[in-house]
Amino acid sequence: GEHIEGFVTGAVKGGLEVDLGGLRAFAPASHVDLKHGADLSPYVGQRLEWVVTTYAKKGRDIVVSRKKFLEEETKKHRAEALSKIAPGTIHKGIVRKVVAWGVFVALPDADNVEGLVHLTEASHDRGAKLQELFKQGSEIDVKVLRVDDKGKLWLSRKGAVADPWDAVKEKYAVGSRHKAKVARLQPFGAFMELEPGLDGLIHTADLSLKPITTPDEVVKVGEEMDVVVASCDSA
Repeated sequence: GEHIEGFVTGAVKGGLEVDLGGLRAFAPASHVDLKHGADLSPYVGQRLEWVVTTYAKKGRDIVVSRKKFLEEETKKHRAEALSKIAPGTIHKGIVRKVVAWGVFVALPDADNVEGLVHLTEASHDRGAKLQELFKQGSEIDVKVLRVDDKGKLWLSRKGAVADPWDAVKEKYAVGSRHKAKVARLQPFGAFMELEPGLDGLIHTADLSLKPITTPDEVVKVGEEMDVVVASCDSA
């Protein structure tokens, strides 16, 4: 628990060697830099403040850490970065990582603070695959939704781009004819993809002139056909 100043004498496997006024100490890599796999050689030759986490064998086994200091610095840096952005603003972001539930994005104009685009805020197309939409290192526009009480930054991709439904009533007026692809089938009808993120429904009764029980009797997923807009309601 003691705070002590130590001189970094070398980089070894798994961490650093630190001289504590004549006593040799070891600093694990994860307690020197919060970035996994970071190059520790730049620390050699520096005199830094440490916290003693282990003192055993009469000083022959000493372990020190800077993790507490680093976490405090990171927390302060993040708070300063978050103060530069406001809910509702649009920012350029860099995709850092794509996971099953969303996308981590860094904001260069806010000291590269990272936020999460949740799966539900990734695209107007609910069926879109994250791995297909986002590539690590690519630049995208994102909208700031909020910063929660835990300091997490929540972002939206779909909030920063036009919603296909904004112009749907003009583009798909009642009575107009369009090409559409069968996206999925349900007992009550077939959902037709007019464009990415924009589906329409044909009820089973409107799929055929002859009586049918289920849509798969006359159509299949992926099939393209002409459709006529009978009604238009974004809700």
